[in-house]
Amino acid sequence: MVYAIARHIITPLGDCVSDNLKAVLSHCTAIAYHDHIRMEKLTKPAMVSLFEQLPNIEGYTFFESLCIRAVQESIQGKDIDLRSNRCVFILSTTKGEIWTSLPVTAQHIASYFDNLSTPIVVSNACTSGVSAQLCAFRLIESGMYDTAIIIGCELQSEFIVSGFQSFHALSELVCRPFDSHRDGLNVGEAASVLVLSNQSKKSEPVWQLMGGSIHNDANHISGPSRTGEGSWRCLNEALSLISKEELACVSVHGTGTLYNDEMESIALHRAGLEDIPISALKGYYGHTMGAAGVLETVLSMAALEQGIILPAYDYSEQGTTYAVNLSNQTRTTDKRTFIKLLSGFGGVNAAVGWKKQYPTTTSITTVPPPVWEKLAEVELTEKDDINALYRDRIGTYPKYFKMDRLSRLGFVATELLLQKIRERQPNFTLDHEHCAVLLANRSSCIDNDRAYQKTIAAPTDYFPSPALFVYTLPNIVTGEISIRQHLNGETAFYILNEEKDMDSIVQATSLHTVCRQMIVGWIEYADDTDYYAHVKLLEKR
Repeated sequence: MVYAIARHIITPLGDCVSDNLKAVLSHCTAIAYHDHIRMEKLTKPAMVSLFEQLPNIEGYTFFESLCIRAVQESIQGKDIDLRSNRCVFILSTTKGEIWTSLPVTAQHIASYFDNLSTPIVVSNACTSGVSAQLCAFRLIESGMYDTAIIIGCELQSEFIVSGFQSFHALSELVCRPFDSHRDGLNVGEAASVLVLSNQSKKSEPVWQLMGGSIHNDANHISGPSRTGEGSWRCLNEALSLISKEELACVSVHGTGTLYNDEMESIALHRAGLEDIPISALKGYYGHTMGAAGVLETVLSMAALEQGIILPAYDYSEQGTTYAVNLSNQTRTTDKRTFIKLLSGFGGVNAAVGWKKQYPTTTSITTVPPPVWEKLAEVELTEKDDINALYRDRIGTYPKYFKMDRLSRLGFVATELLLQKIRERQPNFTLDHEHCAVLLANRSSCIDNDRAYQKTIAAPTDYFPSPALFVYTLPNIVTGEISIRQHLNGETAFYILNEEKDMDSIVQATSLHTVCRQMIVGWIEYADDTDYYAHVKLLEKR
């Protein structure tokens, strides 16, 4: 069993959970009009959330200081041993501080608390905060750790804001999820912490993480599925853990963009949840990306503890094909169960189910772990000409040359892997419903980050490229593979220090998902002279 034993929130609306809850209930928004982000001039001012109220800790960056402060506040007065090697730090973020190594950042944060475990960075687009909860859940349920410190943190910069501007996705007004007058999203900043443990020392009801899932749309890397495919699958699996009758609400993604809100309404309808109240909070905080899943989970917990469902900011008129049960007024409930749902670029969707109940004392029956067979593996290095391999061995996929080089590397390695298997097993097929794609590296998508930065670096030649910006998320490679292979299973991307750090994640995933096959890989593309891919396919026996 996995329980939430501590939490904290730092946003422009407050430096604790209760202050943030009060602000939302008072219909206060953190979104304000700005034309600068930390001394970076924006060509078109955007509605963004800014905060600078916390001083740096000496020797640490602002991002690291923010994370450290959030952890400190979350554990204050709690008996939690952060130095134990049975405690793992999991950082959820999409970009961190852009040009700072995320494994180094995560290690700095963990080392501040003298933690002995190797930290994990989850960078799975906007689902990162829920993906991090699932990662923690599996690691604890697998017996590898007793405690997980999940930190969701995101800061904004010209790099990110200009990218959303290039998609014409930013609203110059406070965003209005699901409303007929919605015209885009706002970006936001936040740091939130959720501490999970396999033990609860309380004799009263506590929040228990029931589980969840991640599914890919296998449709488009930057556009949501028109049928809500991935979100619908995630909701269905959540409903296998939590009955509809128990649900107080579904905390949705609710970005305020035309197509994402439409997709979620379709997914909720397909799952039979159109009459269940939903909670949409981005009108208060903007889209906090890697922090959103943690922030919105913590706020949902705090609200339901008071018997309320949080209101949406300035929602007035339904603007989606299917009705959603959303209100701009605070509503009451006696239920203490909710689903947190997110979606993101790369076609990824994720959901978790939470329920407040008495800690169980029931003994758990040990189930023998499944046996996984490695069918084949492929390695590529800078000595291999990736484009030549594509032309010689594949050469029939028109989207290939639109990809960034990290995605091309992962795409070619996966194609060669499958060819290798089919040479031995001509009738081999991927299980489209139950094949996961789990990838990792050390440097995120640094090669494409540099390429995108060039498009916004010169004030006289400023041209943010949406075709490049979408690839400034490392998980896009998992989406490209899923689209090519028509895979609706789990896709996840981790940023780690070494390839061997992936072992525990793969093991925990293999124990706690319904996947029957896993494409597992280390895909690193630093530049044209320094790249490496090692992919393998595992199959459950």
